Amino acid sequence: MERRIGKDLTRGLTAAVLFLVILVLVVFSARAYKNTVDLQNGNDRLRSMLSYAVTAVNSDRADTVTLEDRDGIQVLCIRDKEAGSERRIFFLDGRVFEDSGMIGSKIYPEDASEIGEAERFEFVQVSEELIRIDTDLGSTYIHTHR
Repeated sequence: MERRIGKDLTRGLTAAVLFLVILVLVVFSARAYKNTVDLQNGNDRLRSMLSYAVTAVNSDRADTVTLEDRDGIQVLCIRDKEAGSERRIFFLDGRVFEDSGMIGSKIYPEDASEIGEAERFEFVQVSEELIRIDTDLGSTYIHTHR
């Protein structure tokens, strides 16, 4: 009878240990999956912001594209000289914004439209016709077709 109780106790402990191991594996797998999905979503958002900037530069109405400093903010200015207006894309406080206004006008970040969030989104003038955007994921080059 004691052997039977010992076997039942061993089986019960084995079942409990297996249950805990399975539970730990499920929790670990769920966290790994969530982290993977979060990383992919972040990459997708950043890629869409880059695509937005590239599309803005390559738009049919863009006459000139320049990098300028406006009130201490680095701004990618995409100008339509005929209309006298410009689209401006800039990075401030971990977010990428866009606004528009008359050429050379002041930027009001509080009124700008947020494109998305990023840890890093820097514009670098590589040459007269080439701008590089450095991001969390790497760099993208834009030809400014002047």
